[in-house]
Amino acid sequence: MQISLRKLGASLAAFAAVVAVGVSLNTTTANAAGKKVADISQYQGNINWKKASKDLKYAIIRVQHGSKGDTGYMVDSKRNVNAKGAYKYGVPFGQYMFAEFTSVKDAQREAKDFYKRSNSHTKFYALDEEKRMPGAKSKEQTYVNAWLKTMRSLTDKPLIMYSGEWYASSNNLNFSKFDGTWIAKYSSTKPKVSGTSVDLWQHTSSGKVSGISGNVDLNKVLDNAAVKSWFAGNTTHSKTSYYSSANGVTGIKTKKAVYEYSSTLFTKSHRGTKVAAGKKLAVKAIVKNNKNAYRFQLTNGKYVTANQAYVSTY
Repeated sequence: MQISLRKLGASLAAFAAVVAVGVSLNTTTANAAGKKVADISQYQGNINWKKASKDLKYAIIRVQHGSKGDTGYMVDSKRNVNAKGAYKYGVPFGQYMFAEFTSVKDAQREAKDFYKRSNSHTKFYALDEEKRMPGAKSKEQTYVNAWLKTMRSLTDKPLIMYSGEWYASSNNLNFSKFDGTWIAKYSSTKPKVSGTSVDLWQHTSSGKVSGISGNVDLNKVLDNAAVKSWFAGNTTHSKTSYYSSANGVTGIKTKKAVYEYSSTLFTKSHRGTKVAAGKKLAVKAIVKNNKNAYRFQLTNGKYVTANQAYVSTY
């Protein structure tokens, strides 16, 4: 169980969006010198970012834990100094929040507070979903969906969901609407989550990074193209995560399992056949729904996502 590994709430999330040939991107070149990927909170104390930048390729910085009224509620005291330090020394970073959802309203509030408290230079936002609150009445996915919908209304940057392998499976979490998957499993074997592939793997809570005293959560990149694009400086979700043109495209190949839908809105009532990863599908057009999300229309009339993390074109 990953909760026991996060008593201090010092870890989190993952992400995805593969850069397609021919799609123009607004990117910032990562200039951190290191190879490590660490998630960081106030529990790492005062970080020497000049030294850390020599060891880190990416950082994921905590912003908050829960909301007012929760037993573990706190706003990370180092969120601003860590974001400024990472930015100053060229370490691309995302930011995350540890969720303690008790209701849909609470999930919406946590999302708004998280967005408001985050740094403008963050590359993405991650939801750390690994704790079921005693007062929660609905399924965890209900709260996750409320958080995601709220964040989509606030930002076009990638949204990633983090969880432990056990927790994700036990609560049947659905990662398909997120832009990436970050999973914790402190083991020598890679994590597995039904229905999704894992982009980033948090594999230890006892890593070491120059410029940081004590232990650090470290992560292994499993999908390099996906994770690289999350940290590349993309700012517009609809441009960086989605194919926006079908010119020259005759078909797509699924990178992950996707569903066919009878509508571009992708609601549960419109969901149809599940298509496994590695399948080729014939395409006749691309359309954009009223939420600015692009969908490929197949030759059978159904729609699938145009998210570059899930499909590639040919």
